[in-house]
Amino acid sequence: MLKLMKLELKKYKIGRYLPGILIANVVILMLIGGVHMAEHVDNGIDFFQDYTMAFGAIIAFVKITFVIFASVILAKLVIGEYNAKTVNILFTYPVRRKKIMAAKLLLVSLWTFVTVLLSGLFVTGGFLLADASLNMVPQTLTAPMIVDHLLRLLLNAVSAAGVCLIPLLFGMMKKSVSATIVSAVILLTVTDSNNMGFSLSAGYILPLVFAAAGVLIAFWSIRKIETSDVL
Repeated sequence: MLKLMKLELKKYKIGRYLPGILIANVVILMLIGGVHMAEHVDNGIDFFQDYTMAFGAIIAFVKITFVIFASVILAKLVIGEYNAKTVNILFTYPVRRKKIMAAKLLLVSLWTFVTVLLSGLFVTGGFLLADASLNMVPQTLTAPMIVDHLLRLLLNAVSAAGVCLIPLLFGMMKKSVSATIVSAVILLTVTDSNNMGFSLSAGYILPLVFAAAGVLIAFWSIRKIETSDVL
């Protein structure tokens, strides 16, 4: 499995997405800064009333950004093989089809986990540095708040690693790249949208449920791949 993953890394040069990841993190920080400026212009906006809300926003921004990012990579690694007809060559390898696809899915999942976790830490660090100078949150930050945030960030990184695989179900139906990406956007509006302070991904249990559901749905999507016609 590890060898297959290394081949996929080399084939698609996933490391080339690093500049995009860095740019996305900077944009997220700029967006958070823009919201803070809007609070000063319009006193009716109270986006950062406490650290729970601020940290929740950071996790949501990072998770949404990189799950959509992951759906693009997933579409390229899996759906793109079908559209380019290279999947016919791929499946001539002396390796089971499911193992090949599992390597692709595991690669995307691990990429998403690492990217969400590290980006979350980076954005959090940038936010706290800005908060120390600008007093963006009218609340005293405590160690338990930081520990809670780090735990929630870890759980949501795990959740993202599973959720990012769910769009494969819709992409495989029509072998459509656009369906894969659009379904990811729609999915995230349900699981990670913030409605009056409530989000399905805000707790400790549901993120893990979403992660498990993503893994099950992904492997259900490729359950017939050993016998399906790829022409």
